[in-house]
Amino acid sequence: MNETLTVYVMRRDDETWSRINFTRTFAESTPPPPRVYRLKTDRPRRTGQGLKLTLAALLTALALQPDAAAVVVVGNLDPRSSGATLRGDGTAWATQFTVGPLPSDASPEHDSWALDMIESRFLGSSGLGFTPHKLRVSIQNDVPLDDGDSIPAPLDSPLAILTGPDPNTRGEHDFMPPEGTTVSLQPGSSYWLVYYFPGEEQYRHSFYSPAITLSDDEDAGSLPGWSIGDARRAAEASDDHEWFLPGGLAVTHVFRLSATPVPEPSEYALFFALGLGAFALWHRRRQRGQRAAA
Repeated sequence: MNETLTVYVMRRDDETWSRINFTRTFAESTPPPPRVYRLKTDRPRRTGQGLKLTLAALLTALALQPDAAAVVVVGNLDPRSSGATLRGDGTAWATQFTVGPLPSDASPEHDSWALDMIESRFLGSSGLGFTPHKLRVSIQNDVPLDDGDSIPAPLDSPLAILTGPDPNTRGEHDFMPPEGTTVSLQPGSSYWLVYYFPGEEQYRHSFYSPAITLSDDEDAGSLPGWSIGDARRAAEASDDHEWFLPGGLAVTHVFRLSATPVPEPSEYALFFALGLGAFALWHRRRQRGQRAAA
């Protein structure tokens, strides 16, 4: 399968047009590879004009470049799951995850991951009426304890509150950082995915049903070094939201996390384009100076 973009650039001196073709080819049965374009253009009449065409072609190609693709880094959607009851009385549940190293081919400037999306499984809700979006989904920092264990940071100190749909139906629901913000995840560090149903009297007998699993296995395809904790934590309004380890079976929430190394590679391409633009401007002024001196 081919994708072709044709760009026409007018020469100032004689108002003739140069045509630039960008062609992308990939098999329909496989995901598209990184975009590589083949440049074809009529021969320019001057070197300076050639630089203009090259810069125009590069900037157009950059405009076509997609952002760095998000990678599913860890998840546990595959094991069989059941539902739990997250009540509307100020209850919060948290599941820990640990961030793995950056990819081996990442640029040396990359120092962290950027959270793209968390896909969480819910089995529905009950008693919410027609007032949606009562559930808060957030990422909390990890707080080590003296006994070697750790808990989430206090509920009033979230690293980020994610945006997404009201998960009142059965299925996977996507939660993402607010538009224009970056949630950085440091390799080797742990964080907590937190579901919090703020306590309101009219929702005291209502609940959401996030999926839980007894399995401590991550999905096949999770990247090395990434992991999901084996037991959730809970906090209740009646206990001033102090985190504790619930009794009974050790369960975790069912979700899948996608992330991207930051800064994105496209940023470096943009810096290169700006550098090329500066070179083209310098070259043009140099030619003018040489012609003036002659």
